[in-house]
Amino acid sequence: MKTTYDRLELLDTFQRISEARSLSKAARQLGTTQPTVSRRLVELESLLGCKLVNRTTSTFSLTDEGQTLLLEARDLGERWAGLSDRLQGRQSRPEGTLRVIGPAGYGASFLTDALTGLMAAHPRLKVELMLSDRYTDLAATGAECCVFVGEVPDQDIVCRTLGTMERVLVATPALVERIGPVTLARLPRLPFIGLEAHVVGMVQLVRRSDGASRMVMLNTPFRTPSLPANYRATLNGAGIGSAAPWMCRDDIAAGRLVRVLPQWSLAPVGIHVALLPGRHRPARVTAFIEAIREQLLLQEGFVAAPLAPAAGGRR
Repeated sequence: MKTTYDRLELLDTFQRISEARSLSKAARQLGTTQPTVSRRLVELESLLGCKLVNRTTSTFSLTDEGQTLLLEARDLGERWAGLSDRLQGRQSRPEGTLRVIGPAGYGASFLTDALTGLMAAHPRLKVELMLSDRYTDLAATGAECCVFVGEVPDQDIVCRTLGTMERVLVATPALVERIGPVTLARLPRLPFIGLEAHVVGMVQLVRRSDGASRMVMLNTPFRTPSLPANYRATLNGAGIGSAAPWMCRDDIAAGRLVRVLPQWSLAPVGIHVALLPGRHRPARVTAFIEAIREQLLLQEGFVAAPLAPAAGGRR
């Protein structure tokens, strides 16, 4: 027996296919099978009387009609979701599946705390947490928000800045004994643990007493894009490292690490949440932003940004 799908369901499936650029990925995101997604695409093309997708075993692209439909489908979906929430009074009830991307170091600590706390407060909420140490384009993943650290990579993305995190310089006592006094003048010649995209090459140091800054070139014989690997290398004595106070506080207290150049810190780094474009925000996304902000306020070294609506990108 032939199955007839709701038109909004067809449009939602088409949007997932277009953003995932794969029928199988779209099926996983929708919790269904690839044949079902394929049938929905065929039915939508039949309903509209035009081809929407060009695909082979190795390529995928939208036709001109498909590109036009994708823009309209996004707008229609957002307006329908907003109307549905208003009519059903769901604006204040986080529920459904919240898909979040976050950095590995934060994801294994207070980001997970924020999410599990949110689930405890809202039993109808489910969470999918993916970890990546680089900013990830939301449209290709099916995620609703991405927590990332550093500069905003694209001024067109919709982004909310949560605040900044201090970063201090640390090393093992054994390393300090071996390399001798750590001074600004000697720092470029001393081994440093590099964190790609954040702590490599020329970096800015800020003096705590008066805010004066100094640019210093770092020697990074060990570098990695992973914050946990970077911190592990520092604990192993492979070089001087950088860390947020919340991360190194216990190791400093236990004597495993010591501050070097304690009167200087690396320039604070921004913490942001990237969001999908559009006016409509599911209650679960709004609740998550508040939950992660509250967790950050508990972390030593964090300075919150003023509360403000998401900026950048399409509204």
